[in-house]
Amino acid sequence: MALRLSLLAALGAVCAAQEEVRRLKFLTITSYDGTKLNADASLPLPKTPSDRFPVVIMANSWSVPQFEYVIQAQELAQAGYIILEYETRGWFFSGGEIDCAGEKDQRDISEVISYVLSQSDWQADPGRIALAGISYGAGLALLGAGRDPRVKVAVAMSGWSDLQQALFKHNSPNLVWGEVLVVMAHVVGKPEPLLDEVWRQVLAGNVTAAQSFATLRSVLPYLPALENRSVPLFISNNFEDRLFYPEDAVALYEQYKGPKRLLLNQGVHASAEIGGLFGLPNNHVWLEVKKWLATYLKGEPGPSPPAVEMQLRSNRAVREQFDVWPSSRLQRTTLVPSPRGRGFFGSLVPKGQEAPSTAFESISFGKMTGINGGLPVIGELMQVFVDHRITSNLLLSSRKHAIWFYKQVDTERLCGTPLLNLDMTPSHAKWQVVAYLLGVNRITKVGTLISHGSLTCWNCTAGQRGTYQITLRTLCEDLGGLGMGGIGLALNMYSALYEPANSEEALTMDFHYSENFSLEIPVAESKSPSILV
Repeated sequence: MALRLSLLAALGAVCAAQEEVRRLKFLTITSYDGTKLNADASLPLPKTPSDRFPVVIMANSWSVPQFEYVIQAQELAQAGYIILEYETRGWFFSGGEIDCAGEKDQRDISEVISYVLSQSDWQADPGRIALAGISYGAGLALLGAGRDPRVKVAVAMSGWSDLQQALFKHNSPNLVWGEVLVVMAHVVGKPEPLLDEVWRQVLAGNVTAAQSFATLRSVLPYLPALENRSVPLFISNNFEDRLFYPEDAVALYEQYKGPKRLLLNQGVHASAEIGGLFGLPNNHVWLEVKKWLATYLKGEPGPSPPAVEMQLRSNRAVREQFDVWPSSRLQRTTLVPSPRGRGFFGSLVPKGQEAPSTAFESISFGKMTGINGGLPVIGELMQVFVDHRITSNLLLSSRKHAIWFYKQVDTERLCGTPLLNLDMTPSHAKWQVVAYLLGVNRITKVGTLISHGSLTCWNCTAGQRGTYQITLRTLCEDLGGLGMGGIGLALNMYSALYEPANSEEALTMDFHYSENFSLEIPVAESKSPSILV
C-alpha cells in the first residue's frame, strides 16, 4: 500500500511538472545500421531563441523500460536540462537484438547524441553533454563517455568497471546473478545468441573464451581517453551489490586520474537510487548526482564534496567522508590465522605476534558446512529492506567441511576492502574456496556476514602447493555499534552463490600456516568525522 501511494504521488508530480516542461513520447531514433531505438524526451521551455540547454542522456537498465527515469527526467528538465531516455537495442519497443553493451550499443550512443543535436527546436548545447544511468545504463554511460569526445560528464549508478569481475571474479562464475540476467533477457528482451553461448562458457570454466566478450564491454580500457579529456566521473555503488561489486567501483575510482567522486551506500544492486526513481524526496544519491551535473555541466559554484563517501552500517545513520583516497584515517591491519588444533576454532593474531608454524589443516568439499553467504537474492534483499542479517552459528559449523578463526575486538570500525592471502595445497586440479568475514558475538559465537569472496581454479595441478589472494567485498561496518565484539574469518569449499568447479566428496584443501596465510582488514578511526543521513 505504501509503495502504491508513493507511485500515485510520483505520477501526480509528473503531471504537474508537464505544465513547466515539454514531454515527447515514443520518439524513434534510427541508428547507424537502421535499427530503430525507442526514446522519450523531457525538454525545458526556452525563453529566447538563443537559449542553449545542457543535455543528459540516459539508457535503460537491464530488463527495465526507459521510462524508469521519467520522474527524475521531469525534475532535471525543470532545472534546465534536456533529458533523453532511450531503450537500448533488443529491449521492449526498440528493434534489433540485445548487444550486452558491445560495439553496436556503443555506436548507438553516438547516434543518440547526434539525434539530440539535430533537433534544432530543442536548443541543445553541443558543448555540454552528459551520459547517466543505472546498472546497464551506468556501464553504457561510462563506455559512451570513453568513446565519444562530445561527452563532457558521466554518471554511473550501480554500474561496472570490469565486466569480467562481475561475471567471474577470481574465476568464480557469478551463478545466481548471471542466471537472472540471462533469464530476464529472454523474458522481456531479444538477446543475441552470443549471450547464451558466453554464459555456457563461463559456467564451464572456459574463462579464456569469455574474456574477449568481457574486455570489449569493460570500462578500464577507456580510462586513458577519459583522462585525456578530464571527464568528471560520478560513481555510486552499493555494499550488498552482488552483481557489480563495490570493490570494483573502488578500483575504478583509484585507477582514474581525472575529476571523480565515489559514493558507496548500504543496499543491494540499484536499491540506493531506486527511491529517487519513485519520486521519494531527499534521495541522497540523486541529490548528489544533481549537484555533480550542476557543477560540471552548468558551472554553478558550490562547496567541494568529499572525494569518497561511505554510508556506515551502524546503529546510527551516518556517512563517513574522506577528502582524499586512500585516506590516512584508514589503517590496514594484518591478522595471521593460527591452527585450531582440537578446538572449535583458530585464532587471528596481529602480524608479528604469531608463533612460527609448519602446520597445516585440511577441509573437504561439502555443501552442508554451517557457514553460508545467505539465500541468493532473497538473503541480500532481507538484509537491506528488513534488516535481517545473514548469520552463521560458528560453534555448530562442520569441522570436516569448514574452518574458522576468531579475534576479540573492542569498537572496531571497518571501512574499505579486506584482502585474504592463502597458502594452500589442493587434492584435485579443479576446486573452489569461499571466504567469509564475519562480525562475531563474543558469547554465542554467532557470526554476522559482513564481507565475502571466492576463488576458483579450473586447471591447477593436483597436490601442488601455491599462494593465492582473494579480494573480499568492500564494507563499512561499525562492529561495536552493532554489538559485534569479535572478528571471524571462515573458509569452506562451497557456496550457492557460485558455480562450483568440482563437487567430488574426495576433494580436499590443505591450509598452510605460513607467512603467506594472512587477512588484511581496513580499520577506521573509531571517532572519525561523519555526517547524518
